[in-house]
Amino acid sequence: MRATTRRELLHAALVAAGTGLLPACHRTSLGPPSERLPAYHPGEALPWRNWAANQGCRPVMRGAPENEAALADLLRTAQGVIRPVGAGHSFTALVPSDGTLVACDLMSGVLSADPDRLQAEVWAGTRLHQLGPALQAVGQAMPNLPDIAYQALGGAVATSTHGTGPSFGSLSSMLQGLALVTPAGDLIECSLEQNPEIFQAARCSLGALGVVSRMTLQNQRSFDLTETTSFEILEDVLDEIEKRREQHRHFEFYAFPHTGAAMVVATDEGRREPTPEVPVEGDPIHALRDAYRKVGGVPLLGSRLYESIVSDLGGTEPIVRSGPSFQVLTHVRIARFREMEYTVPSDAGPACLREILDTIRRERIPVIFPIEYRYVQRDDVWLSMFHDRDGCTISIHQFADEEYRPYFDSMERVFRKYEGRPHWGKLHTQDSQSLARLYPRWKDFLEVRESLDPAGRMLNEHLRSVFGVTRSAS
Repeated sequence: MRATTRRELLHAALVAAGTGLLPACHRTSLGPPSERLPAYHPGEALPWRNWAANQGCRPVMRGAPENEAALADLLRTAQGVIRPVGAGHSFTALVPSDGTLVACDLMSGVLSADPDRLQAEVWAGTRLHQLGPALQAVGQAMPNLPDIAYQALGGAVATSTHGTGPSFGSLSSMLQGLALVTPAGDLIECSLEQNPEIFQAARCSLGALGVVSRMTLQNQRSFDLTETTSFEILEDVLDEIEKRREQHRHFEFYAFPHTGAAMVVATDEGRREPTPEVPVEGDPIHALRDAYRKVGGVPLLGSRLYESIVSDLGGTEPIVRSGPSFQVLTHVRIARFREMEYTVPSDAGPACLREILDTIRRERIPVIFPIEYRYVQRDDVWLSMFHDRDGCTISIHQFADEEYRPYFDSMERVFRKYEGRPHWGKLHTQDSQSLARLYPRWKDFLEVRESLDPAGRMLNEHLRSVFGVTRSAS
């Protein structure tokens, strides 16, 4: 029997769907989101909302101190619950407070640089996209960076935000020292030698101890990177995953649900000739969703059609980007989404991902957003997702204009089966009891938190649940 070509499949499916002969056998969307955020009303306090538009509040006060003295005064006199705010790239409810929001955007830039130790003291309000060029100007670069550079350094460190690479830890692990302003307005200098207990707690604190004003980063000399992106068969990548992750300075891939395809991203030191940029109309991820909605629900043929569309990407030439490290490690992200990320033990990564993809197929979950897969080195930071174990991070996403809860609920059950630790800035449903079992130094953190903020002035509703604190700030 002659094999049916992709063009013939697509033509048959579109004709059938267009004439109504083949009703869709399952949904291709979870429907619109259900969030109802505070709206602006003249005469009322200006509402705040995060980048993903799933968290919001109406604070009675917003502060933007220009220096540590002003920050200390603000914290001493602030109304209600105090929460630091940066770029709003956390999907969890770390920021919302009807009391006081504190933005450190005016405390930005490199304060000093040590050319011998390759260290730099930086204001915590510095955005990551500002930090790269500023460090390059003094001959330094951060060893690794997360996928996007919109966040404030303080917020990224407070949630142990990370990039990828089995020899690199999260941003929290790069700290050599920091300055913390407590809710009482006290300024505490911290490092492994000076106030070490507070330092270990403050390196990943969720903003629950006070506000970190500045940090000392361990960097390296400025360097160039070359990133190569290619489309491959997912099972081929997973079968040789240990070799792949050790072969490159940075390695990650994106698995496409309902298909056997993966987009592989490998990055190494040095410069190469980049691939010429080709103008692209619209956003490719939205085009992928449109394709799934057109063919994914067609009975019998839908899944084969969609997979053939994605698989065709495998015939494209690799895409090469090259330049200064801070430009290559980070990417522009246009599509708004909601995200859940869990870190499982490094060796459990392939099995966890396979079960996630199998669950999506079995439950016919109508999601097409690629699933991000990365490796991160272990550290000794108390609340880091990588505390005392090498981690494999798996991130799932859903478009901001679609419901995410049924999908995320199904995936979270899989993550928890593999002893996953949730990313502090990304959606999860864990509480203090379940989290305490995941972190050996959990009680130590709680003791430091209680000593610095006994009244719970830094704890909003979300953080009270996370840390098991029942009383609220007066």
